[in-house]
Amino acid sequence: MGLSAHAIVADAVSDRLDTAGAAQEACALLKEKVGGSPDVVLAFFSPHHRAAAATVLETIQRELTPDSICGSSMAGVIGGGREYQVGPGIALWAARLPGARLQSYCLELDDAESRITGWPDVPQSASSVMLVEPFSFPLEPFFESLRKLPDLPTVLGGIASGADRAGENVLLYDQTLVHHGAVGFALDGGYRFETVLAQGCRPVGPAFTVTRSEGNVVYELGGRPAYAELSEVLIAIGEKERNLFMRAPHVGIHPLHNQSGESPADTLIRGVMGVDPEAGAIAVSDTISEGECLQFQSRDRGYAHLQMESSLKLAGSFEPNVLGALMFNCTARGVHLFQRADHDIALLHELWPQLPVAGCFAAGEIGPVCGLPYIHGLSASIGLLVPTAEK
Repeated sequence: MGLSAHAIVADAVSDRLDTAGAAQEACALLKEKVGGSPDVVLAFFSPHHRAAAATVLETIQRELTPDSICGSSMAGVIGGGREYQVGPGIALWAARLPGARLQSYCLELDDAESRITGWPDVPQSASSVMLVEPFSFPLEPFFESLRKLPDLPTVLGGIASGADRAGENVLLYDQTLVHHGAVGFALDGGYRFETVLAQGCRPVGPAFTVTRSEGNVVYELGGRPAYAELSEVLIAIGEKERNLFMRAPHVGIHPLHNQSGESPADTLIRGVMGVDPEAGAIAVSDTISEGECLQFQSRDRGYAHLQMESSLKLAGSFEPNVLGALMFNCTARGVHLFQRADHDIALLHELWPQLPVAGCFAAGEIGPVCGLPYIHGLSASIGLLVPTAEK
């Protein structure tokens, strides 16, 4: 009998404003579906509940008694078939996975030795879900070091959102409230997360090779001034597309390195911060290395819809037995991109009706490109929980 016949996954959400009542309601709904003592509970809660995060944690511990708890404050939450992007919300996701090896972890920056402690020793077959406090944790340098490892697990997750300064975000780690670092869990032993990355931008113009750059400033594309290449692209695409690009200019970057050695199909979406016509330069919201491939991008809801739909259908064709899902959406998606609520969760449920799904609107989405972890923007990073072995 397959593992999936015994696995139980469930989600629950409450939009009550009072934290105690919301946490109690969400836990009661979850307990009806999954019972007590699940292997893991993930919790996402809006800024309305941040000050009372201890109540959220205590209620989960008391009502569900899970083996592991991970959670984070977020600008918005996803659960119960809805996306709560503005109002109060607590979304819970729980799983009981017989035979699974599940290890929760808490990562901290050791300033004295300039290193990260707490990363679990897990095999490449494992999946890791990570929630990150952005003001205290150097995520990109950490990922850069991870990308050098030979046996790296699949990593997905999100960066805490909804806070303006250090100390405001709250993470949940088993019995503890955490205000810095990162928390998460690693899963192995018969189950894994099949990742799906859905972009929110459409490529504009041709792709270029970065031939001169410094930090986050690109000076030359294909041996010509970057600003001149951008100007030619904007002239060529016409007024309608030009106006769309100018409202929210972005670039897509193809990473240089990956585990397979192939050119990655997925891009890292980054914002255009400014241009300098005199220097012929373009500044973007990330470090750009010479030799990387860059393509201009514009936000496009139609393209975002088709890209997500096709990516999910492709994943489903390979993994029809999906037990549940986690969804980490950019805060710029939802009503900001699609002009209506619940777009992404509704599309997921069109393909898998009644699938237990929970997630959040994050300040950055974590997902693999060719097996290596990266930070994404304007995207949805989705983890489909699937069985990998038979009993």
